Amino acid sequence: MNNEMMKVTCRKVTNDNQVTTRSYSWEQTNVWSGGEKWSKNMTLFLGILNYVAEKQKHIEANMKRHRVVIMDNPFGKASSDHVLNPVFFIAEQLGFQIIALTAHAEGKFLRDYFPIIYSCRLRKAEDSNKQIMTKVKQLHQAYFQDHEPQALERLGEVEQMELF
Repeated sequence: MNNEMMKVTCRKVTNDNQVTTRSYSWEQTNVWSGGEKWSKNMTLFLGILNYVAEKQKHIEANMKRHRVVIMDNPFGKASSDHVLNPVFFIAEQLGFQIIALTAHAEGKFLRDYFPIIYSCRLRKAEDSNKQIMTKVKQLHQAYFQDHEPQALERLGEVEQMELF
């Protein structure tokens, strides 16, 4: 960017999922709610990642999802549809798959945005110095039937056979 300042303007998405016509400076958006700030920061982050990938020619245009963003507990302040919808829409348009590591066990937003959820828990082993991790997989079949029916076959449980 030749050491030039980057100028960012933002538009707000209201709770009825309408985009405002008024644009806000970056500084003005810093007083928005926690979820709205998260949404604008994630949108900018995804845009910058996409810009860098385009400059380096790391774009696979023929693939639906060809990049991954892993987020650590992103839903502390962001769980409303009007805050999450724009981020997930932009992520999909740019080819990002989002993987979230979170302590949230329930929530409509988890089912809406993540069709596969792994719940991992630690339990005590016989040796009190060790713990065992168990995982429970929740597969939201209705999502895949509506959006990606061919993926259901690949996502079914497969057990490893013993050869000997």
